[in-house]
Amino acid sequence: MQPSPATTAPTPASQEALSRLLGLAIFGERLAARTYNQCSRLEPRHAELLKRFATMEGRHARWFLEVSQANGVVPDKAFADRELGYLEEQVDAYAAAGDVEALLVVQGFIVESLAIATYEPFLAVSDRFVGAREAFQKALDEEHYHVDWVIRYLRLHFFDQDERFLELARRVNVQGVDCIGGTLMNIADHLDAIGLSGADSAGAMMDGYTGLLERVGIDERLATRDVVSLFMPLIRKYRHGREATA
Repeated sequence: MQPSPATTAPTPASQEALSRLLGLAIFGERLAARTYNQCSRLEPRHAELLKRFATMEGRHARWFLEVSQANGVVPDKAFADRELGYLEEQVDAYAAAGDVEALLVVQGFIVESLAIATYEPFLAVSDRFVGAREAFQKALDEEHYHVDWVIRYLRLHFFDQDERFLELARRVNVQGVDCIGGTLMNIADHLDAIGLSGADSAGAMMDGYTGLLERVGIDERLATRDVVSLFMPLIRKYRHGREATA
């Protein structure tokens, strides 16, 4: 992938923000690759495709590493490890239990929703950083492809079993959404430094998650009510956290 030139020189604040954002992207993509590999082991009917998804996620991590190198930043691994640790524990527990349904909800709904809610708005400012537009656009396109497949899988697996699927989603999301929502809170100021809005990204993730439930076949009103019940505690925490630092 040939890097495109940056249009403006990054500021120190934007360099730090890029370090945090790319750290999350790189190590989050590596976690995604590991998750899809675990799914391939537990779902032999689709093993080859899931392994291909894992390869694609690993490739995203490599692209983002190249972006960080081209812009002279070191991805903040310590920050990423701290933010992704709870999610990694959750993935490991589901894999050990052989719970492929829960793994696909974690990956296809929570992780992919966070990626899309971050990568998509970042494209608007990506020309400020060498090679960022191409890397993030290609990764975003592939994340949408992964989500489309997970949606089809879950629709078939939970056909005419809305309540059973929602019970699974609630069980998975109690920990997963809190982890990802907390991460959005913790990178809000860094997103601001590169011209993005942490609140807008959190809202985009909430809207995107509602849309995913609807695409599985959940009634719009039920999906909205369920997602609001998940995200409202995070919105309150976000608001209180911002007020406390104001």
